[in-house]
Amino acid sequence: MRPPPADNGADMVDAKSLALWLADREGGRVTAPPHELARLALHLGVSLEFRQHLNAAGAEAASHEGSAAVLAATAIRRLGHAATDYLARLDASQRLHAAERLEELQALVVEALLQGHSSVVALSSSPTKRERQLTETIEGLDRINAAINSSLELEEVLRLTVESVGEVLDAPEVTIYLYDPAIDRLILRGTRSFNPEAVGQLTLSIGEGIVGEAAKIGRPVPVRDVWSDPRFKYVPGLGEERLRSFLAVPIVLFTVNRLIGVLNVTSTEFRDFAREEIRFAEITAGHIAIAVENARLHGETDDALHGKVEQLTSVQNLARTLASNLELQSVLAQIARQAAELTGMEKAAIWRVTDDELRIITSFNLGREYAQHRLALGEGAVGRAVQTRAPVVVPDSMNSDLLQAPPDLVRREGYRAMFSVPLITGDDVLGAVSLYSLQPGEISQEQVDLAFTFGNHAAIAMENARLFEEARSSLESQSLLLQELHHRVKNNMQTIKSLLEMQARRAQTDEAAELLKLSAGRIAGMAQVHDLLSRQDIGLASVGEIIEAMVTLMRADLAVSGRSVEIQVEAQPAQITSDKASVFALVVNELLWNALQHGLEGRPSGQIHVTAEVDGPSLIVAVADNGRGLPPGFDLDSDLGLGLSIVRNLSERNLEGAVAIAARDDGPGAVATLRFAP
Repeated sequence: MRPPPADNGADMVDAKSLALWLADREGGRVTAPPHELARLALHLGVSLEFRQHLNAAGAEAASHEGSAAVLAATAIRRLGHAATDYLARLDASQRLHAAERLEELQALVVEALLQGHSSVVALSSSPTKRERQLTETIEGLDRINAAINSSLELEEVLRLTVESVGEVLDAPEVTIYLYDPAIDRLILRGTRSFNPEAVGQLTLSIGEGIVGEAAKIGRPVPVRDVWSDPRFKYVPGLGEERLRSFLAVPIVLFTVNRLIGVLNVTSTEFRDFAREEIRFAEITAGHIAIAVENARLHGETDDALHGKVEQLTSVQNLARTLASNLELQSVLAQIARQAAELTGMEKAAIWRVTDDELRIITSFNLGREYAQHRLALGEGAVGRAVQTRAPVVVPDSMNSDLLQAPPDLVRREGYRAMFSVPLITGDDVLGAVSLYSLQPGEISQEQVDLAFTFGNHAAIAMENARLFEEARSSLESQSLLLQELHHRVKNNMQTIKSLLEMQARRAQTDEAAELLKLSAGRIAGMAQVHDLLSRQDIGLASVGEIIEAMVTLMRADLAVSGRSVEIQVEAQPAQITSDKASVFALVVNELLWNALQHGLEGRPSGQIHVTAEVDGPSLIVAVADNGRGLPPGFDLDSDLGLGLSIVRNLSERNLEGAVAIAARDDGPGAVATLRFAP
């Protein structure tokens, strides 16, 4: 809530008029309401013009022999009254900052008025005892004001106040009792030297003891000898035995005429409290009243802000929980349950717009009969919330024309109050959340706001879950189609392989037969890859399984030929995309046959070691043999055969990688290395 617009009476008030009003020198000319005067004071702040007017007002009060103490008390009372009226019109988020500014302003106003007052007194004559007392009073007030304004935490304010008052009035003990209307008693809340364990424990009724008497009659009670005064109440164990004189001053918030507590100043010697000391204590009590009220407002504001933070944190946590779940039915069930818990309602329902009507798709604590209820768009409280995109509240279902459900159905369900908020995502309204209470009554704006905020997150979670369901269903269909495609390609390649092998057996020359067998082997390798792709996750294949498939084909050929070649495979877990899988298989197949035909050429036995390891974003595949090694002067660029030409072209063009062949460092033979990003 923003501060109300200015009243017409405030237009007639300027800096000078406000300063005179604070000094009680305006002559009845200020007619603006209190909150507008506080607003103007905040606006003027510590401007040079306003300070000069305050000095002048203080000087005018002094020229008419006005007391500095009365001047300060009047300014504090008037500004305090205006401040209280002003703060009451602010919302919680604005009130704390405004209270802090008003406290600072109050100290500056009193200082400026007293400076103006003291300047006239200083010019009139040389310092007298009264004037020295006045100076001490001003300095004391500054100290008290500084102590009170140093914190908004009540316990700290009270601690600093009793210390400062005790030092200014040279009092060994100063106590502050605060009134608790809930128990109608005064509670000891601040002490300078009494047993600290008594704080919060010692209580007095109104009229009990000298402190209670001051609270009862509403004016200061000075007592020279407390032990001879029948009103004195001795409390054993508190430490009062050494005390002789009391000055109990009621702490009253005069803006609303409310008792706040009692300030009690004590002396260990018999003491007649001077009029200036009593007045000083009264002014201090006025400070304390405002400080306690500000601390209370601060506490309320702080509690309200903490409550808001906790609520918003809960909403954010719930939103994260919803966002982490993509199962639609689970998301809907969580929304219904958490919306009820968040708003303190007993029942909840999620309504979805389907075919120009609203139906309940999930609920929390609702009966089965009610969950079958249907509404047309714009019909009932739910339909209106969807149509207007705004919350709709029904305080009492038994006395409302908004509900379209039959009264008997509502009565059987047992709810009395309900409200609905729309579920909006982007430009679309997905439906609504309805919350139900078993008790009739007003739904708070806070509950509606929480549900509306939560509903925005819930709508996004619902839409994400729906899109995920659609995407998953579509992906499953595409995966089945792709797997079927790979299966058919594999069968066709197997047919081509068989034809090539048949042709090889009928070839007229050994060279032609060898070439046909090599081609059949390459086709068989590609067929194996498509077989793997038809059984693995869509879009990905295992590097290790592709290598093993190529090795299995070679082992089968070796078994037929009678050669004893041991092939070992060590592959780290890695995935390769399906668009590179066939090319990768063909390259591995060529490197294996190159090691067998050239590295182990003419040998009945040998070893081939295949490794695959991940190096950052790259995959490194090495095929090593323990054969005769590379011929002298081997150069990959000039000594390319058909197989290595295929390997190099496929590696660079299709895999965007590189291939190299070198002698082994750990023994005889050669090693071919392929590096690429899978």
